[in-house]
Amino acid sequence: MRNIIALSCAFIALNMFPYGSAFADDAPRTKPDNSFYTSITELPSNQESGVDIDQFMGYPNNSFTRIFNGLLMRSMLRAGNPYKPGPAGAVLEYRDDLSLATLEPHYETGQKASQEITFYYVQDGTGHIDTGPGSQVYDLHKGVGILLAPGTRQHFVNTGDNQLSMIMLTWTKNDGLTVKQPIKVVDSNTIPLSDRRAHWVHSGKPMFGESDGVNVSISPILIPPVSYAGPHAHPKTVEEIWVKVGADTGYAILGSEIREIDGTGAFLAPPNGLTVHSSMNLNKSPQIWLYISRRNPNETRPGWPGALKPAKK
Repeated sequence: MRNIIALSCAFIALNMFPYGSAFADDAPRTKPDNSFYTSITELPSNQESGVDIDQFMGYPNNSFTRIFNGLLMRSMLRAGNPYKPGPAGAVLEYRDDLSLATLEPHYETGQKASQEITFYYVQDGTGHIDTGPGSQVYDLHKGVGILLAPGTRQHFVNTGDNQLSMIMLTWTKNDGLTVKQPIKVVDSNTIPLSDRRAHWVHSGKPMFGESDGVNVSISPILIPPVSYAGPHAHPKTVEEIWVKVGADTGYAILGSEIREIDGTGAFLAPPNGLTVHSSMNLNKSPQIWLYISRRNPNETRPGWPGALKPAKK
């Protein structure tokens, strides 16, 4: 039944979504006279456009386990070329690696520093993090995000009886920006959901962005039960990553195909202006997906409150 519902939703979305809106992400859905755009044009199927969506999908269970500073890491997406056929998951243009990082119960890590910018999002477990002896200690639990500047030492302690499980993102390309603080910790549980929704159903809790000295916007996004986001496509140079958080099952719509994500998994929205994407929740409870997006600094987004200003030449 779930597969039938998912396929039906995808079919409706791909055949009813206006062609212009698919290319202009977040563009106004109404004309200047407040009437709606009604033209309907079917976008090409994945077979017609030649995209292999499995190149843009990533699952930690398919990866070899690496160790960094005592954390067990399994990569989902990594640096690569999203514009040419290549290995599955090697599609990140601006980030270096997106992994699932875990620490066993009552374990602790070393105090190693990375030369990359590092972001963590706690999806399960409890513990704390500090940056070395005598430094401030921050509590960790589900929904906490951590941003670390290059050169900042990382010391994690798992204080619970369950595995400490985190989404981990690293990168060096930062568009000339400098991270403002050695460490910044944000508890998304204390941030109210935004009243303003995007793509039909997305309600976000902004955590990190340009004001923190990073060239990426990071927010946990709540998707209500039995719903999915309005499918849309992104052009070249937009790097938008979606991470399915938690142990339940979600679905990724990429063009004319759907992939099931059982537990943690991720996808990159193909930056080709043709392959629409959406995150789908068929469960009876809300679902959290992590939104990680780098926009084109010169992109203008008409009708979007707080739209980015074109970069000065």
